[in-house]
Amino acid sequence: MKQCVAVAMSGGVDSSVTAGLLKKQGFDVIGITLRLWEEENTCVVTDNIHACCSLASVDDAKEVADVLGIPHYTLDFRQVFSQDVISYFVEAYTQGKTPNPCIACNKWIKFGLLWEQAKQFGADFLATGHYARIVYDKDRQVYSLLRGADRKKDQSYVLYQLTQEVLPHLLFPMADFAKADTRALAAEWKLPVFNKPESQDICFIPDNDYKSFLRKRVPACFQPGDFVDTTGKVIGRHQGIPCYTIGQRRGLQLGGPGGPYYVIALNVAHNQVIVGSEKELFTTHVPIHEVSWVEEIPTKPFVALGKIRYAAKEALCQVYPSTEGMTYVEFQQPQRAVTSGQALVLYDVQTGERVLGGGIIK
Repeated sequence: MKQCVAVAMSGGVDSSVTAGLLKKQGFDVIGITLRLWEEENTCVVTDNIHACCSLASVDDAKEVADVLGIPHYTLDFRQVFSQDVISYFVEAYTQGKTPNPCIACNKWIKFGLLWEQAKQFGADFLATGHYARIVYDKDRQVYSLLRGADRKKDQSYVLYQLTQEVLPHLLFPMADFAKADTRALAAEWKLPVFNKPESQDICFIPDNDYKSFLRKRVPACFQPGDFVDTTGKVIGRHQGIPCYTIGQRRGLQLGGPGGPYYVIALNVAHNQVIVGSEKELFTTHVPIHEVSWVEEIPTKPFVALGKIRYAAKEALCQVYPSTEGMTYVEFQQPQRAVTSGQALVLYDVQTGERVLGGGIIK
């Protein structure tokens, strides 16, 4: 009897090839596309009209499913997505944080609610087009999450919250593929999305204009306030805290002998943007909370490689786990522009391939 796998089909080339590969491997494949958000100004063509989970991408996924000869279903998750992802995104910005909504979506929607729904369809597995690897370690009897073979596309960073409970039921067929090979297969199979451009934007924000998105929902957060230096001296006026992020230099419009200035902190309570020199952007001590571990839960300090944002280079660090909800990470070399709300993801120091876990920077 064939095993059934539900493929999360976003309408992009990666998830489309994922479905094709699994069908060729002999699985009973069903495609599922999620409606996650309601497009604004649908009469206007925007750059991200084919973004993940838009109406146009639902149509793209259906076309691919027809070509592959697999059943396809569309599930309406807009209400829960609004509650668990969009509200989280907006609230984080009101607190002076810079959130990563894809991480929240993976945790609550794709590998949470979608997997529960896939089981209702009779699926034995859930598959996505993520570039990462899942390997079962027989000696330790645990499932490990590893980087994808294509380092330029590796998405293990946004998957650090996967646990032993769900990993045995996941398939990542893109694990050993390079992006060019993925597109070549899509063209060979005559999939209509073979040359579809990648979506780099946040799916629910039109044209990636997050400031306009936030201004409509929380206009009070855009009250002008003071730029202050690290001594508390007022040196200018800002346009609203959500307009700024840690490490920012451009657009501050601050002159004077103390410059150039960089944003080094956001003080929401006093509506202040704190600026300083580039040197003041660096720190070695990073606390994280909402910590999640892929394998066993560590109880003693250990050495790892830490990654403070998706595009950051990994760096050697000492990790001090805690049972009280906060874990402390001490980097050997100072890290630039550590930002509250971003994820700090930890990899094993021996190979740099295995995801140990991570948490949200506090």
